[in-house]
Amino acid sequence: MMEKKNYCFAGIEIQIAMPAEIMYTDDRYLAPFRVDTVTDPHIFTFEFCDKLTAPVTECVVAKPGFRVYSENGADIRYIGSVEQGWHNAYIRASHKDKQHHIELKKEQFSGRVGTHTVLSAIAAEHLIAQNNGLVFHCSYINHNGKAILFTAPSETGKSTQADLWNKHRSAEIINGDRAALLVKEGRLYAAGIPFAGSSTHCKNQTLPLAAIVYLRQAPVTTIHKLSGYQAFARLWEGVSANTWDKSDMENISTLVKQIVENVPIFYMPCTPDESAVSALEKALEGEIR
Repeated sequence: MMEKKNYCFAGIEIQIAMPAEIMYTDDRYLAPFRVDTVTDPHIFTFEFCDKLTAPVTECVVAKPGFRVYSENGADIRYIGSVEQGWHNAYIRASHKDKQHHIELKKEQFSGRVGTHTVLSAIAAEHLIAQNNGLVFHCSYINHNGKAILFTAPSETGKSTQADLWNKHRSAEIINGDRAALLVKEGRLYAAGIPFAGSSTHCKNQTLPLAAIVYLRQAPVTTIHKLSGYQAFARLWEGVSANTWDKSDMENISTLVKQIVENVPIFYMPCTPDESAVSALEKALEGEIR
């Protein structure tokens, strides 16, 4: 018997279908995005198999952890330790329009499917890019009903700044690792998504995008607003995209340009204390309305 679960995030409806005996239990990532009904979802059907179906065409993309093939209008991804070939994959995901078929190599799994496996298989970056959005590495906070995003290279202090705003300004942390940026009815928004890395924060909130702050560690806090190419380049650093997919890249490039033209983007070398909060707060005066 097939069991189904429905989700909605970043304006995308998803239905997961798999045999009841292997159906996962919602965790802190997926549970906030569960909905009772969907109207026109992407349908992901999962099944265990002894062997993954072999590709019938040449590989078009080879990356650490996955390979991509194109067959009869469908994109086929083999996920796993595929450096030596698709045979070492443990997931085969076929994507065509809104129908997605996922094969799981039975010997790699015991009992129920984990939510990490489900999230690995759904190709969220592509789905979001095809829906006027993009996935962005950042800490995402809700300050007075508006989204402020902190972005930077790993271990630079995104989470620290979010925590400082939570401590000193009672801002709510929505996601400590990623957000979706999207256009809805002509306006730019940040949306929670069920991907949060090691962060304990993963909430389902979509808020108007008020500002993006690129961080760097420094002995004193300074801040200035970026524009043009500088803003585009800093923003692009945080984008997560399928760089081999021409359509995705065109959509994402257009959206990044729109964000740069309409949302304040700041560069803030800073200290890990309240002075950074105060400096950004002052810079935002007159920017957030």
